[in-house]
Amino acid sequence: MPLLDHHGLQIEYASSGEGPPVLLVHSSVSGHRQWKKLAALLGDRHRVIAPHLRGYGETSAWPDGAVQTLHDAAEVVLALCARLDGPIRLVGHSWGGAVALWAARVLGPRVSHLALYEPMLPGLLLPHGRAEAAAEAAALLADVRRLSRAGDWHAYGRRFTDYFNGEGAWDASPPQRQQAIVAALPPNAKEWEACTTPILADAFAGIRARVLLLCGGRTRRVLRDIAAVLGERFAHWDAEELEGCGHMAPLTHAELVNERLLRFLAPAAVAA
Repeated sequence: MPLLDHHGLQIEYASSGEGPPVLLVHSSVSGHRQWKKLAALLGDRHRVIAPHLRGYGETSAWPDGAVQTLHDAAEVVLALCARLDGPIRLVGHSWGGAVALWAARVLGPRVSHLALYEPMLPGLLLPHGRAEAAAEAAALLADVRRLSRAGDWHAYGRRFTDYFNGEGAWDASPPQRQQAIVAALPPNAKEWEACTTPILADAFAGIRARVLLLCGGRTRRVLRDIAAVLGERFAHWDAEELEGCGHMAPLTHAELVNERLLRFLAPAAVAA
């Protein structure tokens, strides 16, 4: 995979295809390979760039002991976008959705299309009166802090997997899959500080891109309420619920999600 050195920040990314650029931002405890199927579908009409975010692959990790912000996380996306010509299309899932949102805020009119699947941004909840969802997110954050500080990565893996994939998902995973999750968890603990910092939806009012906001019909309250806050504040965004889908639908229901993304990202769909 290519490596970019951006003022000491090393960024590993995949690149394929030719045409208007699309940048795909992966979820937490994952990597750019989560977009392999979508990248293949897009590659005949787009240049597709899929980076590893901080701490994944060969991309520089966020320093231990330092508090990460959304802007810090978005540096990976912003550095790559600075090397792209023409309108940029951004796609993000979960943590990657939060990162893509911030990048679109910074890039303004350079982003023509922004597609989000359940952006993980619980910092929106309490400022917008979503107390029950905020309490659920706070309980998850407390466990993240406790288990990461204790170095109990298997218990952390169980909590993370069962929350985002459904109860019993951890026990149903083969040992090699459990070990892969454990190995990918350390960046997640640092990401939580960034995504739970209180923020108002108005922070994203400057986004001028066409926006597609997708949410699963069977997702957790936290993700559903985050999408609702954004959808209510930005009524001009195209918000859709995908029936029968949970938080990990870009992987578990890839055919359905990718078909919707392909229609939205088509070159003929010009930003207003």
